[in-house]
Amino acid sequence: MGPLIQQVLIMFLLMGVGFCLTRGKILDARSARDFGKLLINLVLPVIIFKSFWTEFSFAKLNELAVTFFLSATLLLLAAVVSHMLFRKWPIDNFASAFSNAGFIGIPLVGAVLGEDAVFLIACMIALLNAAQWTYGQYLLSGSKDCVNLRAIMTSPMVLSLIAGVVVFVARIPMIPIADSLLSLIAALNSPLAMLTLGIYLARSDLRALAGTKSLYRVSAVRLFAIPLLSLLLLGIVPCGKGIKLALLIAAATPTGANVAIFSQQLDKDYRYACGTVCITTLLSMLSMPLMIAVGQLVL
Repeated sequence: MGPLIQQVLIMFLLMGVGFCLTRGKILDARSARDFGKLLINLVLPVIIFKSFWTEFSFAKLNELAVTFFLSATLLLLAAVVSHMLFRKWPIDNFASAFSNAGFIGIPLVGAVLGEDAVFLIACMIALLNAAQWTYGQYLLSGSKDCVNLRAIMTSPMVLSLIAGVVVFVARIPMIPIADSLLSLIAALNSPLAMLTLGIYLARSDLRALAGTKSLYRVSAVRLFAIPLLSLLLLGIVPCGKGIKLALLIAAATPTGANVAIFSQQLDKDYRYACGTVCITTLLSMLSMPLMIAVGQLVL
C-alpha cells in the first residue's frame, strides 16, 4: 500500500498547487480549458497508444479481448445503477455513471501494478470517452441531436486505441527515440489533470458545496456503491487478478471533468456539475485506497 498512498498524496498535493495558483491569479478558467484540451487531444491518446506499442503475445491479445468485454460490462453496470438512482437528475446521473479513469486511474494503476498495466485499462478509457460523448450528452440534453457518432469515431482517444491495436497486432518494434518522446508526453497526465481539478476547486464556493447534500449522495454511489458492485462482478469472472484490480481501480475513481464541460456547453448548472467533480475528487483521496485495499484482499 506504500506506493499507492504516496501516489494519492502526490495527486492531492498537485491539486493543492493548482488551487493555490488559481487563488493567486496565476491560473484561471482559461488555463483549465487549455489543460483539458491538451489532456484529451494529446496526453491521454499518447498514453493509450504507447500502452499498446509493446511486444506482441497471444496472452496480451487475450487480455485485450477480456478487458474490452469487462470494461463494457462495468460501464453498463455503472450506467444502469446511476439511471435507477438519479433518473430525475441528469447531472447527478452523469456524474455517478462516469469515472475519471484516464486522469486519475492511469497513475494509480501504474503505482499499484506497474506502468505496463496501463494496457489493461486502455479499452476502459476509450469506451468511457465514447459513452460520455453519446449517452452522456443525451442524458444532459435530453436530445439525440447532440450525439455525433462520426465525431466519436474520429476522436483522438478512439483513434489512438485503433492505432495502438494495429501497431500491437502488426508487431511493429518500438523505436527508442519515439519511446522517449511518448514517455515524456505521457508523464504530463498527472500534473495537468490535478492542476485542472485544483482550478475547478479554487473557483468553487467550498462552503456552498460542503452544505449540498445531493453531492454526498452522488459521491456515495460513485465512490462506494458502483465500485463495490464492480468488485462483486469482477470476483466471479475467471481471469487474472491484475486485470481485475486494474479495472476496479478505474471503476473506483471519482467523477470525470467532462460533466462540467458538457454542462457548460449545454447551458446546464455548470457550478453544480463542477461541485460533483470537486467533492468526489476530494473524498476519493480517502475512498480509493480503501477500495483498492479491499480489492487486493478479495480478488
